[in-house]
Amino acid sequence: MTRHILLLALLCLGSAPLTLAQSHTNLSDADVSFWVNHWSQPPVAIFGPEQEDFNRNMQIILFPYNDHDDPSNPDALESNVQWLKAHPNVHFYVDGYASSRGDETYNLVLSQRRANWVKNTLMSRGISEDRIKVAVGWGELYPVCPETNDACWSKNRLVRFQYSPN
Repeated sequence: MTRHILLLALLCLGSAPLTLAQSHTNLSDADVSFWVNHWSQPPVAIFGPEQEDFNRNMQIILFPYNDHDDPSNPDALESNVQWLKAHPNVHFYVDGYASSRGDETYNLVLSQRRANWVKNTLMSRGISEDRIKVAVGWGELYPVCPETNDACWSKNRLVRFQYSPN
């Protein structure tokens, strides 16, 4: 029963970016404010010390404008690989994002490419695919920074990792 619920939740989660990307034209100011505030806070560890350790050690991977396979901070990716190798029982999600520059559909595809590239890179460096619950692109949804300038856009072009309990 639990597996069926988890499967249903993952299917909903996987289809949410497409549904949201097709249904929204702009996030409201309240939505943007919520997400900017959310990402500025330290992540909450509701699953215990293992998640707290994960949150403390996993780093965000940043990407240059219009790119999905050459991160701006490759050392962060390497650090994540090393930490994940040292913690082989940890499972996680890979979430890709894009800035608000460009078309929403393009940004959704670009963010998915970023998430897939990170997933494939982790696998090529010895992280088992079964540890990665899902790699999903969220496009320009859930921004870190709300302004429309280069400094802000660069903060929204990223891949982050979310802990998953086994």
